[in-house]
Amino acid sequence: MRSSSNSVPDAWPYVGTRPYARADDARFVGRETEAAEVAARWRADPITIVHGPRGVGKSSLIAAGVLPLLDSYSADVLPIGRVSRRSSVPAALAGGGRNSFVLALLSSWAPHEAPTHLSGLTISAFLRTRPPRLDASGAPVPIMAVVDQVEELFTAHDRQRRHCEQLIEQIFAVLDGDLPFHLLIAVDDDHLDEVVRHSRVTTPPYRLGPLRREQAVAACRKPLEELGHTFAPGVAEGLVDDLADAAGQVEPLLLQIACTALLSPSQPELIGDLDGPDEAIAAYCRRQLEEVAADHFHADPEKLRTRLRETFGSPEVVTETAGLPAPVLKALADRYVLARVPDASGWRIWHERLRPALFRGGPLPGGAVHIRPDARLRLAESAVLAGEFEVAARHGRLALREAGHDVRLSAAIESLLGDVAYLRDDLDEAVIHYRRATQLYVAQPGTDVLAATLLTATGRVLLRQGRTDEAIRQLQAAARRSPDDSAIQTELAWALWYGGHERTAVDVLDDALMREGNAPEALQARGEILSDLQRPAGALRDLERVRPLQQPSTRAAYALALALSGDVHMAVRAIPPMETVQDGSTLLRAARVMEAAGNHDEAVRLARRARQSTTSPLLPPRLAAEADRLSVTEPRTR
Repeated sequence: MRSSSNSVPDAWPYVGTRPYARADDARFVGRETEAAEVAARWRADPITIVHGPRGVGKSSLIAAGVLPLLDSYSADVLPIGRVSRRSSVPAALAGGGRNSFVLALLSSWAPHEAPTHLSGLTISAFLRTRPPRLDASGAPVPIMAVVDQVEELFTAHDRQRRHCEQLIEQIFAVLDGDLPFHLLIAVDDDHLDEVVRHSRVTTPPYRLGPLRREQAVAACRKPLEELGHTFAPGVAEGLVDDLADAAGQVEPLLLQIACTALLSPSQPELIGDLDGPDEAIAAYCRRQLEEVAADHFHADPEKLRTRLRETFGSPEVVTETAGLPAPVLKALADRYVLARVPDASGWRIWHERLRPALFRGGPLPGGAVHIRPDARLRLAESAVLAGEFEVAARHGRLALREAGHDVRLSAAIESLLGDVAYLRDDLDEAVIHYRRATQLYVAQPGTDVLAATLLTATGRVLLRQGRTDEAIRQLQAAARRSPDDSAIQTELAWALWYGGHERTAVDVLDDALMREGNAPEALQARGEILSDLQRPAGALRDLERVRPLQQPSTRAAYALALALSGDVHMAVRAIPPMETVQDGSTLLRAARVMEAAGNHDEAVRLARRARQSTTSPLLPPRLAAEADRLSVTEPRTR
């Protein structure tokens, strides 16, 4: 029996331009050979790279083709990883030097884990905290991990470039380690070189190309047959031949666009003669131009179409910026309207079949495009990743207006708007949206973890603003909702420490570590605080357990603990570079090491920098007094 048209978008997401999911493996046909080869490489090699042009189906191949071939008894298969953050992971959790890409990746590998628990973990620490999976002989099975759409690392806004490099470093540190780690990376052709340039990548990448004719016919038939349709003899073959290039190959995205048009309520169950896919392609182009114009061309798709016709009127590659702003080019590339040509450092129409639809004279066909609120949320998340915060805020506001009575969706949108405000350094606005999201989640059953996550994010923002008492209250509320989360206890301890409640801060960390003895964030926090409290033995014991020491604050605390224990020479060598450090606590720790080493002038200079630092949170009372003591004497002239 034929499915109703209203049920199609939710029940059959694999029909259309969205990629196949893991649950669609029974309907994913045509790529069996490619899936088997990629799976074999992934099992055999520490790192496997799958690449191809944008829209060729890499995500679908991995989710619905490769993953079903892995035996869960002989491999520890993680969910598909992405480096783009979801709205359920507030941006404030990745502040304070934490890596937003790492947090996003770990959250996708552990979707049921509280984001607070993952915040601050390295990839290696995350993998080591997972209980090992053993085979029948008691040997550990390989950890099979995917990072899909790695190009998102390289297209994020510039201020995240260092985070991009850190994530790559962490991935290859795991590959160099002793864990049985097998990594599958999917990346588009434009950014392949940025992945393979690492010396550890020695296996040739696997390139995924367009569909061959017989693959395309199978891929066309199967999903529609699942919906109760059948093709008259030769109809599916004719559609594929219409879309094929001179070599007889078909772009999967074009095939999906054409097949989506066959889901019309008026379409008979027996699909006979077709007029061809041109109208479906025209409707697709209209939608993409209207969406991009709404974000970047004052909602004037005709103006955008005119600019495209002027710039891309001939099939030649257009160099430089093509006369269009970079955000517009990126938005059109993300929607498979344009494509970058790396070797020529230019741009072209994504596929020549789109050209007539893009440049057709007169008004664009059809009525106004309606974007569902959940789809707007995804557009907003993509805009955040690209640093287009005004676009993200616009989509978020529109999505919130249309979310209606969907409380969870409204909460996710409010959290996204909080992220936008936070990344724009509008901390007051961030607190407002995070609190609204929290209130919406609290009103729903089974949302304690989500509410605790947002309360923690709010507390971090308040602490950054110097609103310490409010931050403590928010974090105490988070801890009540998620009492076993050591990461929330750690955040609460820091707020107590900066509020001058030193003994209580240490007690909270002691309690967290009694519950979870190897919690790295709690160990790191207690080690730093014990160092500041001149308890070097305990500080060194904690900090030795969280090596390698990643953050300058932790390395400076370790150096201070060494100096306090009498190993001044090693302490001086352990101090991280201070030229760009703005955090007052880190600067003061280095100053105290310099004082112990007899370098009075440097101690005074660093202490004054610490006292004058405006980076939030400011020095707690005990450290402020210590900085004052070190700052009173003028540096000696040499």
